[in-house]
Amino acid sequence: MDRGGSDLGSHSGRDDILIGVRSARVWGTLGWHDIRQRYRRSVIGPFWFTLSTAIMVVVLGALYSTLLHQEIKDYLPYLAIGLVLWQYLSTVANEGCNAFIGSAFMIKQIRIPLTIHACRIVWRNFVIMLHSFPVVVVLLIAFGHWPTWEFLLVPLGLFLLLLHGVWISVTLGILCARFRDIPPIVTNLIQVVFFFTPVMWSPEILKDRAWVAEYNPLYHLMEIVRAPIAGRPIHWESWVWSLGMLVIGLAFSQFLMRRTRNRVPYWL
Repeated sequence: MDRGGSDLGSHSGRDDILIGVRSARVWGTLGWHDIRQRYRRSVIGPFWFTLSTAIMVVVLGALYSTLLHQEIKDYLPYLAIGLVLWQYLSTVANEGCNAFIGSAFMIKQIRIPLTIHACRIVWRNFVIMLHSFPVVVVLLIAFGHWPTWEFLLVPLGLFLLLLHGVWISVTLGILCARFRDIPPIVTNLIQVVFFFTPVMWSPEILKDRAWVAEYNPLYHLMEIVRAPIAGRPIHWESWVWSLGMLVIGLAFSQFLMRRTRNRVPYWL
């Protein structure tokens, strides 16, 4: 929660991430404001994402279920969950590149934790992702996939995705503020990684080449949410990858923030 104006203004790079994450009132308000502004005068607002996700799932599902020889009743829910999670992760990475560049005016005028600007992006895209989940729910019910006890782990998986979004946005925000060639590199890299990540395909179809998915960290980030929604247990390897990456990512972003906190405004 917000700790008050004085605490937000007086902090070091060492405390920036901690204070920024705890300032939920600030980045939560900014994130909601972004969503309202984006869909101002729109009739259905952010539910355009729900509609676009539904159309994409139906079209891609009809095509790739045939190409990959998958049962459509199992493939459509799998694809829907994968697309929703991928859209969140890829958008957080892309927009995270401009976390500080896009907030240059505010950063130069008001001294608040830089992490607030990263959390603003993460929260905004997390809310948008939740608007797409009704598509998943409808498909699960339509094809007779009812929740099992594993579904109770979904909130934990979503919480971990939020935390991953923070370190990704902070790290990319700092690096891209310093090196302006990184954003297009990230954009193109994400497009390539999409084809190597089990979004539209499952590791089982690769058989002896399933290592392509097993050594893909994004697969494990998606699996901690997709598996319990689909009624499957989360493999221990996915927990290890997800928690391990979270610890390393937060430590690295903390290191960058401590070293560059006072330089970022001059790079903008």
